[in-house]
Amino acid sequence: MRFFGFLIVLAGLAAGVAFVTKPGEAAAEAELREQVMTAVARRDLGEGQSTAQNLALAACKLRPNDCYDLLRSGIETTFTDHVLYVQFGLTGFDRQATCYGAFTRFYCPGGLKKADGQG
Repeated sequence: MRFFGFLIVLAGLAAGVAFVTKPGEAAAEAELREQVMTAVARRDLGEGQSTAQNLALAACKLRPNDCYDLLRSGIETTFTDHVLYVQFGLTGFDRQATCYGAFTRFYCPGGLKKADGQG
């Protein structure tokens, strides 16, 4: 019986910590910004892209904050606050992702996928 009591207390503590440490909407936006900026920084010019795409990428590398603002305007987000975790969905540029936030971190199972469901 003590073992079950211990499990109940442990589960209660874990739920309390999850509630207190779930990230907010500002943290979700910060994570989105970081991921977009990282993706732009990792991209190389000339990776089988058109001249226009290379010019846009070069402009993004020169002015990353302006680039993010432009890209962000084309991304639709939804933020749902559940009791012990948050759900952050994003759709844009023919891509979509659903991320879950808990314990101050975001996890995006499957990552960013094409909107039609194919990687």
